[in-house]
Amino acid sequence: MTGNLQADGVQSRQTLFVRYCPKSQKGEAFMKILHLSDLHLGRRMYNYSFLPQQKKLLEQVVNIAEEQAVQAVLVAGDIYDKNVPVAEAVTVLDEFLTALSVRQIPVFLISGNHDSAERLQFGSQLLEHQQVYIAGTFTGKMQTYDLEDAYGKVHLCLLPFVKQSTLASLYPDEKFHSLSEGIAHVLEQTPLSENDRNLLIYHGFVLHNGDGPELSESELQLGGTQLVEASVFSAFDYVALGHIHKPQWVKSGKIRYSGSLMKYSFSESLQNKSVTLLDWKAKDDLTVTTIPLQPEQDMRVIQGKLEDLLEHAEPSEDWIRAELTDKELIPYALERLRMSYPNVMELVYLYQEEQIAASNTEVKLVPEQSLVELLGGFLDSVYQYQLEEEPEAYQLMEEICKEAEQEK
Repeated sequence: MTGNLQADGVQSRQTLFVRYCPKSQKGEAFMKILHLSDLHLGRRMYNYSFLPQQKKLLEQVVNIAEEQAVQAVLVAGDIYDKNVPVAEAVTVLDEFLTALSVRQIPVFLISGNHDSAERLQFGSQLLEHQQVYIAGTFTGKMQTYDLEDAYGKVHLCLLPFVKQSTLASLYPDEKFHSLSEGIAHVLEQTPLSENDRNLLIYHGFVLHNGDGPELSESELQLGGTQLVEASVFSAFDYVALGHIHKPQWVKSGKIRYSGSLMKYSFSESLQNKSVTLLDWKAKDDLTVTTIPLQPEQDMRVIQGKLEDLLEHAEPSEDWIRAELTDKELIPYALERLRMSYPNVMELVYLYQEEQIAASNTEVKLVPEQSLVELLGGFLDSVYQYQLEEEPEAYQLMEEICKEAEQEK
């Protein structure tokens, strides 16, 4: 079955092969689209590489796309974790795109704030012939495509991550007081049919009525001028977002973050990662569901006294943050934990964090105190360690502090 997949703007209008659409109960072909984002290929945490896990999860995505017989896969930015990705990360992306291409599943990618837009754009015109469509750099006009099924057209628009300063340079005659105003202007340049289904892929922070998405530790909150109000997307029936790692709606039923491919910080340990599936018949007949991703290695937080954790430990390759409730430092605690949990990434004593939070004091240099006395006060307030009661340690610190003061 041949259908229309047309491109405007940067690319010329063309007709390409489209997979068979699944049938509704009435026997009518309808559109199925898979939405994911924030792959962060090549990401590392401490000395641990997530790339082997990412590769396996992308294999799951390919299997899901094939099993669900989707007509398109949308990847909403942050393809790589660094703007100069490691070679192994490029290889994993190549394998992912190739797997979709040989299955004749079109894939649409945009760049995110972690990506180098120019590097991601490389080879994009050639890749179009393999049904891989990339919007890396934004040149002032969105790349747009039309997909068709028995219910008519789906207008698909690609808007990669873009800064307000970039929009100001692209539209010198316009005065944008915020990124939201700039994005609104971009969208106004692309005519849409009210009768057809309109779909946008975008990467950025989006708010609805002033309320922003729920963030994780690894995500930084931007200033107000860098946020985009959901109302600017009112012409679209669905907005496939990337940038936020927790799967969530910004505006129920219309604007959604699919979430990251996997957990990338311990603040995400309770999140369930998934891909978002769109079953789209008529314009107002869109069903959105999630399909869980199953990692071989999880990211978990364990909490308790060291001896209790060791006693009830079940050997695991998961990435672990251990939060100890013991009231004193325990020698070789990390080494002992790693006998059962070889991938312990973080070990913290909760009583220390509580004391630091409770005191919330700043160390101020007082002329009457020496550097070693200031250090002793810090050790006492945080660790209850009396440096002056350990003559050898005190003498060693005194010598180190004297050397440090001489090097000023």
